[in-house]
Amino acid sequence: MNPPVIFGVYTAKFPFLETNKDKVRPVIVVSKPHGQHNAIIVVPVSAKLERTDVDVELLDWRNVGLVRPSIGRVHRLSALLQSDLTSQLGKLSAGDQAKLQKGLIKLLNI
Repeated sequence: MNPPVIFGVYTAKFPFLETNKDKVRPVIVVSKPHGQHNAIIVVPVSAKLERTDVDVELLDWRNVGLVRPSIGRVHRLSALLQSDLTSQLGKLSAGDQAKLQKGLIKLLNI
């Protein structure tokens, strides 16, 4: 697989905190692959619209292949392996990219 696109929206095998199982869920890739295992950093995407102060409402969700209004769960920033990505749905619009960057800056306090 080619390196993932930064701000690309992908489906991925994503581990859930509440169980020991993985589910295929949408994620936003926010880093290039690193290390021998090609670890990437992703922001999980959820259709549950409640959010924290760092989470981001995706205004252009239709244009990236999502099926309902969605939130980028910045507070659940996670590391996955590039091999966990299953398919690319699209890429965030410039406006959603800017909002996601602001949420990441706020989360990481940088």
